[in-house]
Amino acid sequence: MAITLIAFAPGPWPRALKITSAIETRLKQMENAWDKAWQTKDTAVLGNILADDYAGMNSRGERQNKSQLLNELKTMTDTVSSSVNNSLEVHVYSPNLAMVVGTSTEKGTDKDRKAFTRSFGWLDTWMQRNGKWESIGEAVVALPEKK
Repeated sequence: MAITLIAFAPGPWPRALKITSAIETRLKQMENAWDKAWQTKDTAVLGNILADDYAGMNSRGERQNKSQLLNELKTMTDTVSSSVNNSLEVHVYSPNLAMVVGTSTEKGTDKDRKAFTRSFGWLDTWMQRNGKWESIGEAVVALPEKK
């Protein structure tokens, strides 16, 4: 009987669930802003999303820091007409640390005006510092074309 009462005793769970839900909502918004910034080549928005100590790996297997990723975006010769997050799954590990796992699809034309559709799988690690969520790391993999 004592075990049953303890199991149903009020605890911090409702508050924790609200915090987790708020974090999930915020990070999904930030992922969508990242996606839009990539499509529009907006280095200012992406620069605000990335932490100064960001460390990532792009879909070609190259390690990148913040300035290298922003330079890739600035010098990209592809024109991305559509970039959509297909799935977003947020994993909250603490009130200031979370990971988002997702897939996205880009459509557009390359420098030779050849149309492309590309899909990627990725995971982004987020940390809240001084009240601001920032991406501290990312890994991206190109997904095979669907036939």
